Amino acid sequence: MLLSNNSISFLRMLSIVLLLCHGVALDNVFAQSDFISSQYMNSQLTINPAYAGVRNAFSVQALSRQQWMGLKDAPTTYAVNVHSPLNKRMASLGASVLSYQNGPIQQNEFTAMYSYLLRLNHHLFVSMGVSAQINHYNVGLNALEVIEDNDPSFSQDFENGFKPNFGAGVFLFSPRFFVGFSMPQILSNKLSIEETGSVVLEQFRSAYFTFGYAFDLGKNVSLKPSFLARLRQNTSNAIDVNLQLMYKNMFWVGASYRFNQTFASLLNVQVSKTMAICYSYDFSIAKELRFGGGSHEVSLMIDSNSFIKRNRDRRFNRKKVTKSDEEKGVQSIRYF
Repeated sequence: MLLSNNSISFLRMLSIVLLLCHGVALDNVFAQSDFISSQYMNSQLTINPAYAGVRNAFSVQALSRQQWMGLKDAPTTYAVNVHSPLNKRMASLGASVLSYQNGPIQQNEFTAMYSYLLRLNHHLFVSMGVSAQINHYNVGLNALEVIEDNDPSFSQDFENGFKPNFGAGVFLFSPRFFVGFSMPQILSNKLSIEETGSVVLEQFRSAYFTFGYAFDLGKNVSLKPSFLARLRQNTSNAIDVNLQLMYKNMFWVGASYRFNQTFASLLNVQVSKTMAICYSYDFSIAKELRFGGGSHEVSLMIDSNSFIKRNRDRRFNRKKVTKSDEEKGVQSIRYF
């Protein structure tokens, strides 16, 4: 039986993803100080390149996270994610810019993503994605206040340069559930002191698994549990459990629990058909992690169809619909 062009393209993408993941499986998986959003269910592009185009719109998310309020030089993170399907195609492109500051450590990264979508049936899709990333690190010790002014350990900055990376992922979704697996940073980059070559900072690798489901409690009310696991070897894992209550696809309230680490409250408001605002506040429940106050996270999400052409092949239902029903039909998991 001859394969269609879509099937051939998907098999090629699947082969690339399996090769990338296989290369990681042969080596150690180390701990990583990577960024996990309390609103991970809305910002999965930062951890899974296969999420590019899944919202079936030209999507933009701007995010700001301020940790441990009241503590000097506490971690701050800013991120902008953009992704969109290509017109009349099953392929999508995406890009992410992230800036992270924690005391003397500054990290900036730019990631480009490509994904390909395959329909499994009328209500089920699988997306395969790959990404290429450039990281810039700077660890400035000269500006730190130290007890001894001539302490040689703080007399010079660490290596300041660019490091490449790449990733891969898969995302399976329907109108009711999603399952994702990804390795967004496969290479383990290292920073070292220029004179001695001693490793002082290392970008470690992690594997992510996400899952979510929606239950109808009534005509206008849905319950949406979700789950995220960041898997690590030889160190601690991060496991998040989230529960949200949604009313008329316009208003979400919920809570999130990271095992033995933090608890968060969440609020999402769909301001208009194309714009949503999300806010979360989390605080530590582990004694060893209680620094300063809680953490605030705010994000703005925009989903617009003005810049892309509608592609019926990307819809959950292929049946013929009227023009008035076209706007009502479910096109993506954005209101999942």
